Amino acid sequence: MATLSPTTTTTRERRLSSASAIAGAMTNVINTDGYERDEVFTASGNEFQQSWFNFITTKGTVLNNILVPGFLFTVWGATWTVIYMLTSFRVLFPNSQALISIISFVVALILGYRTNSAYDRYWEARKVWGTLVTHSRNLARAFWCSTSASTPQQEIERLGAINLIMAYSVALKHSLRDEQGFHFTDLAHLLVHVPKFRPGARNPPKENIPMEIILLLTEYVRNAEEAKILEATPKSVMNGCIGGMIECMTNFERIRNTPIPLAYAIHLKHILVLFLLALPFQISQVLSWLAIPVMFIASFTLLGIESISAEIEQPFGYDVNDLRLNEFCNDLRMELNALTHSSKSDRDVLSWNLDAVRDKNKNV
Repeated sequence: MATLSPTTTTTRERRLSSASAIAGAMTNVINTDGYERDEVFTASGNEFQQSWFNFITTKGTVLNNILVPGFLFTVWGATWTVIYMLTSFRVLFPNSQALISIISFVVALILGYRTNSAYDRYWEARKVWGTLVTHSRNLARAFWCSTSASTPQQEIERLGAINLIMAYSVALKHSLRDEQGFHFTDLAHLLVHVPKFRPGARNPPKENIPMEIILLLTEYVRNAEEAKILEATPKSVMNGCIGGMIECMTNFERIRNTPIPLAYAIHLKHILVLFLLALPFQISQVLSWLAIPVMFIASFTLLGIESISAEIEQPFGYDVNDLRLNEFCNDLRMELNALTHSSKSDRDVLSWNLDAVRDKNKNV
């Protein structure tokens, strides 16, 4: 039997010690301790609270987008109302209300379709992100519970794979916002264990980072199978989760890259402008001076609905009404952090018993 020289033994011990130190450090990579509380717990500040005074706030509204055009249309209506009330000019004021009836029906129909289409995109994006979270949880559970890491190097690989799960959601968030690369404060540290993502690496990937992470996850599954630390059934579960994550990315790209046709959006604005321009000529005769506030209410309502639809049809940005992707990522970060800090002994079924409960009842 061959014996190791003292030099070889010392080198091996150094490597194992270094690997153990790295493994210990990587358990804190997805830790939330380094994040500000407001950054992690953002849900409480963005939850809807039922109060009649919510209408006073301007946060999350589209007032900034519609204030100027709404004011201009109100001035337009007020001008023609004054002309009608103070002069005898009646050429542009027909007695029939047929025009406004026809246009009102068309505007209501198109605005309804526009609003429903925009909200469908918003809600579908939220459902797809929920599916992504499900796949991420299942994959992390399979990595942590179904692979037997018996060496420090295998522990590093397992922790690194779970970090990649977190990195995938964060990288996908940035990709959906057209933010290319991986040099972000919430992403770079999750990839530092991969050589091509380290600082100073030659030709690091700059585009399609989520797909690069998917390839790394697939490679980890293959490597775990070759190392005999992964059985066939968990492997199928892992590959299914990875495939589901790819499907989620494809669905997100479909939502982002397929907006409502430009011709449709522009034609809707044309109809709204024509309707609001024609409105004072139809209502001044019936409402007299009340036509001015009615003009303001009509422009505020119609322009607001159109602006809301335009904002939520792309739900991946930084607007208040967009999906809270930062919060979703932080929630997943805390879950994975709790997972990687749990030990196998905490889940040992053989340790389940009621002896402590019985003893406590006897003492009582």
